[in-house]
Amino acid sequence: MPSCKRATTKTWGSVTDPRLPLAVVALAVVVVTAGAIAGATANAAPKPDQVAAFMRAKLGHANHVLEGLAIADYEMIERAAQELSLASLDSNWQVLQTEDYVRQSAEFRRASDALKKAAQEKNLDGAALAWVDVTLKCVQCHKYVRDAE
Repeated sequence: MPSCKRATTKTWGSVTDPRLPLAVVALAVVVVTAGAIAGATANAAPKPDQVAAFMRAKLGHANHVLEGLAIADYEMIERAAQELSLASLDSNWQVLQTEDYVRQSAEFRRASDALKKAAQEKNLDGAALAWVDVTLKCVQCHKYVRDAE
């Protein structure tokens, strides 16, 4: 069996590749599902079409994290984690004005920052675990926003 160290983006390019861990594929599905949910409106909330475009951009950053994890590209993981953290400060992120939403945004930022730190330390296992935490924060927040509608 070939070593994982010799794998390239060409050999890992397909989600049907048997070498791609099931957990990575499952995370990809969760991220795509969470990113497709465009949030809810609230007082002074951004327009739904702006939120949808913003969430699409967030999904792009999330896809870069997953790609970076799959090919152990620490710089890609770090950049994407930074973009996710910064996105949580954008006005389009603020779809609700509640204490719980503010808390969840802060938790997402902390998880994204932990992901960035693991990438800086070239700790792939730590980055993968941090990515699971970031993904869970996304799912929890999207559930909260849906339930608030």
